[in-house]
Amino acid sequence: MATAGGKKKLPSKVSVPNRNFNPYSVPVDASYAREQVREDIMGWIAACVLIALLLPMGGMLYLDILDAKHEVKAQSEKIERLRREIERKKRDKEPSNIADNPVFDRVRRPF
Repeated sequence: MATAGGKKKLPSKVSVPNRNFNPYSVPVDASYAREQVREDIMGWIAACVLIALLLPMGGMLYLDILDAKHEVKAQSEKIERLRREIERKKRDKEPSNIADNPVFDRVRRPF
């Protein structure tokens, strides 16, 4: 059988790399490490302050924009209603202008 063979033995001169050795490690001075930690902490504090200030300001601006949108919509509806009312009064005063009057646009059926 093909699989009946015994376990394969490794040659005795196989080198196994040492996993604790890191050729890329650079010795770091303790004062440099403390400086780096200070900079990291200051960065986090600055980011938190920025978020704490900008998030509420963005929310206030968003609500202000929504309020302005609502006002503009209400004013445009009011203007459109007034325009229709003025056109209706104008048509009622001058029934001779048949083309603009929707009452006269209807088809009249003989009795």
